[in-house]
Amino acid sequence: MRQAIADRLASLKRCDTGNVVVIFGFSLPVLLGAGGLAIDYGNAVRVRAVESSIADATALLVANADTVAAATEGLRLASAQLTSRLGAVNTSSGFQVNGTWIDGSNYRVTISTTLKTSLLHLLPGMPRQITVSTATTVNRVAPVYQTAPPTVSQLSPEAADYNRIYMYCYSSDPKRQAEADKGRRGMVAVADNGSPPTDYSKNTMPVCGANEAPSYMLRNVRNARDTRSAWDDKNQEIYQYYTDTTIDTGLRIQSMSMKGYRVYASGSLTSLDMNANPILETIVCDNLSQCKSKSSGGILPNSHTTHNPATAATSCSDGKYMYYGWEDRPPNAGSDRDYDDIRVIVSCPTLVKVSDKKLRIVE
Repeated sequence: MRQAIADRLASLKRCDTGNVVVIFGFSLPVLLGAGGLAIDYGNAVRVRAVESSIADATALLVANADTVAAATEGLRLASAQLTSRLGAVNTSSGFQVNGTWIDGSNYRVTISTTLKTSLLHLLPGMPRQITVSTATTVNRVAPVYQTAPPTVSQLSPEAADYNRIYMYCYSSDPKRQAEADKGRRGMVAVADNGSPPTDYSKNTMPVCGANEAPSYMLRNVRNARDTRSAWDDKNQEIYQYYTDTTIDTGLRIQSMSMKGYRVYASGSLTSLDMNANPILETIVCDNLSQCKSKSSGGILPNSHTTHNPATAATSCSDGKYMYYGWEDRPPNAGSDRDYDDIRVIVSCPTLVKVSDKKLRIVE
């Protein structure tokens, strides 16, 4: 009897040991996951602190930059600093650094990365990687751009239509665009194709303010070039085409949001589809000598050559020039699509430096 009792107790002891092993086996992932949570969370907090510090410094640097090169260098330095300070971090895709001008006054930098978790994913439902990101927005006084009269204005003296080019300031502020003038201010004539051409040299160019960009309007009066009295006659068949230019504050890329209207004597307007019927070609020249036809050693299309119009997508910064090649009529109204009826070359707008930009972090 005593031996039987001893054997039974020994059996129970072996069973208890097995239970402990099984319980520990089930508990181990939870224990490791809990430990991993602390490790991964601490690592994410450290990474985000470094990202935030670099984002603040980069946003301030770029918002204070006066040139495209300085702004580009600021973003490059941010990437280099992240690699230097956090290069050993286990990421799945490195660091993404992006800078965007929300408008002319506010610049936003975002930095993000995806960290691989060490033990956290052992917990049920926990991810194998987590995204760590930060953003900084800096506010400053909006830039002001100064521009000069066109360097070259060539309007075809052989066209049947009368054409006049105006310069104006276009606002990127939605509130201004909703006003009666649609955000267009300071309309000044700069050239026409009269015989002889009208002298507009005494006209004062508009001074564009904050969140405004120098823009151009073509006023086309059908079959009126040889009839001076018809040039400003409201009863004529008149069309107006606006570039409505905006300038990317960081890259100085100019974007045209072309608008076209048939203008009636009553003052009413009919909108035209300028996407389906492009009337303008734009090309950035690094210097004035480039702004010549290819046959003359430049980069512009040769005259009387049918082609699809180019759209400038590079920086129009200080020292460069913008070429505007217009058709006086859109393709659906008889254009020959060589985009040389009106050729205007203008120096790129110069940033007016502000003595006190009053930079401040707002996010």
